[in-house]
Amino acid sequence: MNRKSSLLYLSASLLLVLPFTYFYFLYTNEYPQGSFERMANFEADKVFQTRLLITTIANALEPCLPALRFAFQWAIPYPIGYEVLLQLLNVLFLTLLLWIMPLLLNCLNYRVNKWICLLVMVPITWNYLIINGYFDGAGLYYPYDIPSMTFFVGGIILFLQKKWIWFYLVFILACLNRESACFITLGGFLLTLQIGKKSNLSTIIKFNKRMLAQVIAQTGIWLALRLVLSYAFRDNPGEFFEKPHSMFDFIAKIWSGEAHWAMKNPRLFLTLFAGVWIVPLLYWRNFNQSAKRLGVLGLVYLLALVFRSNMMETRVYNELNVIVAICAICAISPKLSITKST
Repeated sequence: MNRKSSLLYLSASLLLVLPFTYFYFLYTNEYPQGSFERMANFEADKVFQTRLLITTIANALEPCLPALRFAFQWAIPYPIGYEVLLQLLNVLFLTLLLWIMPLLLNCLNYRVNKWICLLVMVPITWNYLIINGYFDGAGLYYPYDIPSMTFFVGGIILFLQKKWIWFYLVFILACLNRESACFITLGGFLLTLQIGKKSNLSTIIKFNKRMLAQVIAQTGIWLALRLVLSYAFRDNPGEFFEKPHSMFDFIAKIWSGEAHWAMKNPRLFLTLFAGVWIVPLLYWRNFNQSAKRLGVLGLVYLLALVFRSNMMETRVYNELNVIVAICAICAISPKLSITKST
């Protein structure tokens, strides 16, 4: 990007991100056991407290609040407090996501107009704000949701570029933000795996031994951090893993149209990702190998959600919002793709 184009793209990104953040905080609520106040004081239930990165950063920035009030209180119609720090971090991470999206498309061997990368805001806005917040009214906000997408994209880019020092810095931060950071490793593995037409297990290991060493190291770091966090907050209330609510009960509500705790109108669930997922489903034949492997990663992520989350909460699809948007962009950009042998 040249300087003028970069400034225009940054301005357009902020024009999308700033109102999104304002209404996201306006129309969502906090889950009492996982509120940002309790997380900031390290008193939240175990499953939430181990995702401590963003509230820890906000704690470090809290001494800046008097200066922010002095400089900007005149322009903001509500008191500048701790929540404003979380809003600023939300703006930072979401803007950074939009900024690095074109880099990921390039790493996947697609050269597309950077402006199309703003498409990622469609499923994000729909899942986090429209369904989870505005229509539902009982939607939930957690500080780690939006940053998890930025860490995912940044981590995949650095993995593919083999910039390992920067990668491990981002990866460790991602692990401290949310345990779904493991999908950075899985994504990097799938996207760089070399498989020949007549490969067997031994040849696959031989051709991929350096990459497999990185995967083993990352898995070890992920497990070590999970153990350290679990031990550090062993005395917090609750469990480290929540038991998911029945999706079958929710599907029954979709059929009947009755209200559900996760969504006042369960039939809105059928509009998940604002329908963007339909594009790659229809045009998957336009995918190059990298896009196909990213699609496989999306299916694995979806399968993990079946066993580990309340899928009726539209905010739980975090990294999958990015995967769906990228696959949609790849699907509609066949003539601009650059296919490389792997």
